[in-house]
Amino acid sequence: MTNASKKQNRILLATLALVLTALIVLVALTSSANRKAKAEAEAREPVPGSRVEDRAAEEPDGIGSANDAEDAVKTEKEDESKVPETEAVEEQVKTTGKEKGEHTEEEEDAAVNATVGPEEMLPVFRAPIEGGVVVKGCSLTVPVFSATMNDYRVHRGLDFACAPGTPVLAAADGVVTEVRRDPMMGVTVVMRHSGDAETTYQGLDEHTNEIAHPGDRVAAGQVIGASGETALIESAEENHLHFSMTVAGKPVDPGEFMEVTQLSELYEDTK
Repeated sequence: MTNASKKQNRILLATLALVLTALIVLVALTSSANRKAKAEAEAREPVPGSRVEDRAAEEPDGIGSANDAEDAVKTEKEDESKVPETEAVEEQVKTTGKEKGEHTEEEEDAAVNATVGPEEMLPVFRAPIEGGVVVKGCSLTVPVFSATMNDYRVHRGLDFACAPGTPVLAAADGVVTEVRRDPMMGVTVVMRHSGDAETTYQGLDEHTNEIAHPGDRVAAGQVIGASGETALIESAEENHLHFSMTVAGKPVDPGEFMEVTQLSELYEDTK
């Protein structure tokens, strides 16, 4: 064998040795990594019953078991202490028909009335003319004929027939807020009442301002002025007092809040 061949064989053997060494190292590293990953997984996985066993091992002479027994007795006593309260609620439901927080309809109505003071409730209203008869009713939405204007328009009030100088009475307890002359409806008195109500008396006598003054506290039926002929827009009508009313700022039909006699009812009675 030549020297060249011997040299090539030595190089080949050295290369094989290096490859084998690399494979051995690779296998060793892979095996070590697998063992480490398995150990970490086992460390993270809880062992059934291990917590109880560890606790028992840490607590000598059975102290852990004794504490567990005491906790069980304590829990049982707490459950027993809740029984009377539960029975009391059940008994209340049987006797009253409602649990705590529930109210009967009567109790709810009483609660509402208790929160609404007398000053917030509507008073009892009466007709502003003693024995007066309504000759023209209230029509808040449907136009009615106006003899003075010769057209149809809404009529937001009641017209009480009365002769000039007839005493005009407060429809309810209240306070006079205005005494003024309206360009169309003449001398006007406005009163404020409880329940956010307001009554207006129009077409009064010129001397009404000598009787009623803003700020006057007036009782129901007290004289606040006299009927007159100052309402230009209703001058073609027979002598009357124009009386209107609002609740919470909205016009209402006064006839729904007081007893009045309609002229039509008198005609029906004579038939």
